[in-house]
Amino acid sequence: MWATGTAIGIMAGNLMPVRIVSALSVALFGMFLAVIIPPARKDRIILGLVAVSFGASYAASRLPWISSLSSGTRIIILTVILAAVAAVLFPHPADEPENGKEDPR
Repeated sequence: MWATGTAIGIMAGNLMPVRIVSALSVALFGMFLAVIIPPARKDRIILGLVAVSFGASYAASRLPWISSLSSGTRIIILTVILAAVAAVLFPHPADEPENGKEDPR
């Protein structure tokens, strides 16, 4: 379904005027901000991670050995690295015990 939706989006984008496609590109950034701002306002750790990710993205676009990669590849690499570091430094507590049984406490 993801691939089908992507294909439909590509076809619809090719049929739309350039001005509308450009406006939708800006709307995509607005949607991204709408997704990250509310959790970042509630949790300082998320706010810090968002700030670090912006800085890391800027640095990756300037560093000679990684800036030559495509922007999509840089985003994937940064996402994996930053998510792994955040998971190690700030683990999320498990809701259930690993063995599937409730805690007797």
